Amino acid sequence: MKTKFISIFIGGLSILALSWSFFNHQENASLDLIFDKKINDGDLVFRSVNTGDSDAIHYNEFGIIEKSLGKLYVWDNQNTLKRSFQDWVKEGNGGHIKVYSMKSLEFDINKQELKNGTYNHVMNSDALEFITENKQVKN
Repeated sequence: MKTKFISIFIGGLSILALSWSFFNHQENASLDLIFDKKINDGDLVFRSVNTGDSDAIHYNEFGIIEKSLGKLYVWDNQNTLKRSFQDWVKEGNGGHIKVYSMKSLEFDINKQELKNGTYNHVMNSDALEFITENKQVKN
């Protein structure tokens, strides 16, 4: 009787663990699908680092997106470090991201500078086309 109870208990825990793993993976996969359909190689992604002020979003980091073998990656703004899109987003500590595509060949993101500690002014440029954003980044 005791062995049967232990087996049922372990079985129940296993089902809970597998369910959690499945749903957690589904959330990440759905985020990838949403972004994968809209984002192209060479698009710009801006990230806000959560400053604790929920009313103000300051996009203070950017990267360049690379699509490779069906996966999304982000090169940092010095083009020296390539990270998976998910990892790069998670580094924002709960901040927001926005993705833009360049409409103008004259636009050079590397010549843009922070104003008041943010890239928010760049996003109002006619040289960029808004693609998508993620308002609730989960760690």
